[in-house]
Amino acid sequence: MKASARGLAAVLGAVLCSGAGTMGIAGLPLSAMASAMLWTGTAQAAAGVHAEEIVRFPSADGDLTGGAPTMLSGRLLRPSGSGQHPAIVMLHGCGGLYARSGRVSQRHVWWATHLQRQGYAVLMVDSFGPRDVDEVCTTALKDRTVRATVERKRDAWGALAFLRRRPEIDHGRIGLIGWSQGAGTVLAAYGAGDDGPAGSEEGGFRAAVAFYPGCRASLSDEDWQPDGPLLLLVGDKDDWTPPEHCKELAGRDGVKDKLALVVYPDAYHGFDSPDAPVRKRKDLATAPGGTAHVGTNEDARSDAIRRVMEFFQEKLGG
Repeated sequence: MKASARGLAAVLGAVLCSGAGTMGIAGLPLSAMASAMLWTGTAQAAAGVHAEEIVRFPSADGDLTGGAPTMLSGRLLRPSGSGQHPAIVMLHGCGGLYARSGRVSQRHVWWATHLQRQGYAVLMVDSFGPRDVDEVCTTALKDRTVRATVERKRDAWGALAFLRRRPEIDHGRIGLIGWSQGAGTVLAAYGAGDDGPAGSEEGGFRAAVAFYPGCRASLSDEDWQPDGPLLLLVGDKDDWTPPEHCKELAGRDGVKDKLALVVYPDAYHGFDSPDAPVRKRKDLATAPGGTAHVGTNEDARSDAIRRVMEFFQEKLGG
């Protein structure tokens, strides 16, 4: 999925020379993106490289800030074709949307572009950068200032409201997908009932997918249930967010009729990442013992891709 440096440079050059507007290339450093945003107009990406719009929108966290909501940043990919499109809000994990290189992480680029090619608009939400947070994987839960069940669920609601202001989006067909801490955010944002957008006249998200969340918080709330259809994908060998709590949650009355749980044998955390050899990560605040295995399982990845596409096609169309 990575474009060559020459290809990226050529696309950015085309953007600047044509007077392009708030368009960028997923994977470019933020400084390059900021340069591209100084122009107005339109530009077409070179073959094999996707263009996107850098957007800013408010979180729904005004009740937490005591005033103005946090202004979030996001990257919006739109599919080809005219008319209104279904959309999917994408939520990153504890490592953030960006890799250490400053580029969007490979997993998020792959999933965003794949969904885009299937006819979905995709909004990648950055919950960390606007709050001056790099990552929280190594931060104890009690010390985190950006939490799945508090700040981030409100970010998801803000993203939903933002997409519903866009004329090219079908406001009744918006889904949600997240990984790890972002998947925990999915459970929080998509399980709030009348306390969230699901209780509004326009309603909430229509469907959601969660990859290997920690299900403990949802399990501890005896009233928790998803607002609609939920696909939950976990690895049976996950030693970062072990699947036992998710298995128990999926079997609970009021939940089991809405939640489809898939447990992949021999799969670790991050099994759907593209081309990521299994390795051991250290200094993880929430992993038992502080270490956990992460990496690709090709069989699980292939099956998950198929299931996610079929799920969103059935629930949202495409």
